[in-house]
This record gives sequence, C-alpha cells and structure tokens, in this order.
Amino acid sequence: MTLWRYVLRRFLRSVLSVFAIITLVMLLFGGVENLRRYADSGASAGDVMEVTLLEAPETLYQVFPLVLMLASLVTFLGFARTSELVVMRAAGISALRLIRVPVAASVVLGIFFVAAVNPFVAATIKRGLVVEEDFEEGGGSQMSFSTDGVWLRQADTPGGQTVIQAARTNPNGTILSRVRMFRFDEGGTIYSRIDALAARLGAGEWVLEQATQWDRDAEGRFERVVSGGRITLASTLTSDQILDSFSPPEVVGFWHLGSFIATMEESGFSGLRHRLFLQSELAKPALFAAMVLIGASFALRPTRFGQTGVMILLSVLAGFALYFLKNFTESLGADGQIPILAAAWTPPVAAILLSLGLLLHLEDG
Repeated sequence: MTLWRYVLRRFLRSVLSVFAIITLVMLLFGGVENLRRYADSGASAGDVMEVTLLEAPETLYQVFPLVLMLASLVTFLGFARTSELVVMRAAGISALRLIRVPVAASVVLGIFFVAAVNPFVAATIKRGLVVEEDFEEGGGSQMSFSTDGVWLRQADTPGGQTVIQAARTNPNGTILSRVRMFRFDEGGTIYSRIDALAARLGAGEWVLEQATQWDRDAEGRFERVVSGGRITLASTLTSDQILDSFSPPEVVGFWHLGSFIATMEESGFSGLRHRLFLQSELAKPALFAAMVLIGASFALRPTRFGQTGVMILLSVLAGFALYFLKNFTESLGADGQIPILAAAWTPPVAAILLSLGLLLHLEDG
C-alpha cells in the first residue's frame, strides 16, 4: 500500500509540474496575441489580461490529455533513471500492476473534469465572448433556444438591431414559422414590432408572409401600419452565418447539454454536433487513461537499454497521432459519415488496446 501511495504521489506531482509549465506558456503566448489583436480597440492592459485569463481554461482543458501523457512519461522515466523501476520489478511487481495507480488516477481526473471542470470552462467561454463583444465594433447574429422557440439577433444598418423570435425553423435556419420581430434603434428603444406567420431569408432580405406591423409614433404609442400583408426587411444574414451563430457545444455546460440538445432539435435544428461533443465528454476518462498508457508504454524500460530519447520522441508522436485520429473521427461523425459512438469512443479505446499490446511486447521478463 505504501508503494502505491508513493507512485500516486510521484505521478500527481508530475501532473502538477507539467500543467504549471504549460499554463505559464499558454498565458504568455495568449497575452502577447491578445495585445496584438486588440491593439486598435482601445482596450487597456487589464482588459487584455482579463480576456487572456478567460480564454486559458478552454485551451488548458483541451490540452490536458497531453499533460497526462507527459506526466506519465516523466514519472516512469524518473523511476527508470533512479533504478527504482528495477527494484520494483525485482520485488515481483509487473509493469501492468505498476501502471494501475496512474491509470486509475487518470480515470478519476477524467470524471472530475467532465463533471466539474467542464461547466466552469463553459462559463468562462461565455464570459469571454461577452468581454470580446465590448472590444469589437458592430454586431453579428446570435442565436439561442428556449421553451418559446428560436431567438435570433441581427445587426441593422445604419444602426440598431432586430430581435427575432420564431416557434420553429428549418435545418438551415432560412425559413421561420410563427415569427415575431422586435426592432430597436441605436439607443436600445423599440420602435417597431412585426408578427408574421412565416419568414423566409432570401438574398439580403427577410420576406415575411401574412405579417402585421406596428410602428411607434412621436407620442410613444404603437399604431398598426400593415395588416396581413407581405413585408420585406433588409438583412445582411446568410444561412451560414445563422448556423455559425449557434451556441457551440463547448459553451453549454455538461449537465445542461442534454436539455439544450432536446430544445434545439424541437426547434428544427440538427443536434448532431452537440451529441457528438456529449459522447466525446463521456469518453474523456478513457482518453485520459489512454494518454497515461501511451506515456508508460514507452518509458517502462530500464535505462540500460538505451535509446531513451527515441522512446520519448515516439511517445510524443503517439500522443499527437491519437489527437489527430480523434479529430479525424469526430469530423467524420459531425458530417454523419460514421456513427457518433464510433467517432467518440474508437480513438481512446483503440489507443488503450494498442498501448497495452506495446507494453506487453516491451515488458522485460
């Protein structure tokens, strides 16, 4: 039991060390990039630092599997360099028994990351988007979902904005049903409201069918100016912009992702990308375990065999290869070319099996 606590302590210490180094590098490069990005926006150094700190959790969340792989590599290379690995094997402890503690710790970390860190990262991304909007001129489109249906905001020219609410829409967001539009001027005061049975997005315009429009007069009262006719409103939106304005799956916390997908699909949109992200999060503990096994499989060999540098290089390349395979399968899954479960679970499971096979092959004795 004392040995397993020692191995766990060494592994966690390596995780913290590698994580601290990568965090420092990420903050440094992110800060420099944001200083260049917002140089002409009038943002202060404090504002740039705030954006950098808000962006860091998302990046660190994505690279943490590589942190685990490097930490595993550092831990077991340390054991091999100090001959502790030789002593452990002489005591009858096989490589498979030795890696149980780091693998179990990585699985626990994976569960913690999905359950607790994911919602925190989603909150920081949301806050970061709000802060970035304050630095950027103009407004694009933003879409959200609620029990009332779809909500869409578009920027108007020369100023103001239009908030659109619809009960349902088609998959590409160009046809809305049971539409309400609220038009605001530059000062944020509503000056017009339009209700329509349907709205269709054409080339640079919304075409509203069976629409009724109320405009605000000089005395602040709303008068009906159109009743049951067709109305055309200028718009700079396109179908691609509407689809891109979705809340990305990373912005939705893990515990709210299921209800968000259900609401989005009830509104008429496809939830394939969000379902894939949900399965990828569920597979994260397996991914963490795979990264630890990759690091261990290349480091669990006595230093007298030599080629330590080659083994480190191969371990790093294997980690990046797993990342490439993961991104590739998720791209296929997002396009509907392979099942979502296969896209999310195949890379980590395959990496675990290959790492175990390599570990058994390289095991000495």
